[in-house]
Amino acid sequence: MVIDMHLHPFCRDVQVLPDMERALEGMLQDDLSGKRRELMEAGLLRLFKEHGAEDIIAAMDAAEVDKACIVPMDLSSWYGVKIVTNEDVGRLASLYPDRFIPFAGVDPNNGRQAVDELVRAVKEFGCQGLKLVPPVQHFDISDSKFYPLWETAQDLGIVVWTHCSHQMSHPDSDARLGHPMLVEPVAHKFRRLKIVLGHCGFPWVWEAWSLAVRHPNVYVDVSFYHQLYKYFPWDAYSAFQAEGKLLFATDYPLTGIGQTVAALEAVDISPEFKEKIKGKNAAGLLGLDGGL
Repeated sequence: MVIDMHLHPFCRDVQVLPDMERALEGMLQDDLSGKRRELMEAGLLRLFKEHGAEDIIAAMDAAEVDKACIVPMDLSSWYGVKIVTNEDVGRLASLYPDRFIPFAGVDPNNGRQAVDELVRAVKEFGCQGLKLVPPVQHFDISDSKFYPLWETAQDLGIVVWTHCSHQMSHPDSDARLGHPMLVEPVAHKFRRLKIVLGHCGFPWVWEAWSLAVRHPNVYVDVSFYHQLYKYFPWDAYSAFQAEGKLLFATDYPLTGIGQTVAALEAVDISPEFKEKIKGKNAAGLLGLDGGL
């Protein structure tokens, strides 16, 4: 079983709130202009108007990916927008229960409201994880004021996926907030909380490795930066008995599913290690049949 731990269901079947114009204004900002802005706007508009859930499934099929964790983004406190909602991912997962695993999106800056929304997303929409983007949501995951949210996630038994990398798609994002070491106090205090560090940790791949090998509850996904796999310390995970800590993910449609699968297949590691990465580790983490 191949499981994509991080896929954006950008398609006509989901919502952008309050509307696409507000979202584009927030995401692209005024310092992007000319051809680059035009291309980004055109690409997003095409996805949300012409792309359907069936196209996502087709892309998964072409790459022989069996399941994908689909994620929303709640950017309400900073941009005033939500790009895909918890209701959306719950609905898509109910339509394609064998293919999609819903993750919730909440904005930690919303305090108690974020906690309540996470509980609602899990109990009403069947969400099995939480997606966070600290550099874009502009919050420090190590700040103790967010501990009630991590405690709630721990009690719910869900996975917390957090962006642990610099950030390229939002011009005013704060890359420092994507540093893996900000997760250190959270991993220490909430030892039953299942944490996934997204996007390989680039450029801080060794810091991400350090968390994964020291904390039983910390994992790393290999999404987005497939062009940089030659710089990723695969051997260090093997040498420190941490092959069970890496998870396949793509960040589709920001990068291709097939491209990521091909790049992983080209990495010089054992077939057994690749099988763990592609699905066995994720199946165990998510409690699916066939997990280690």
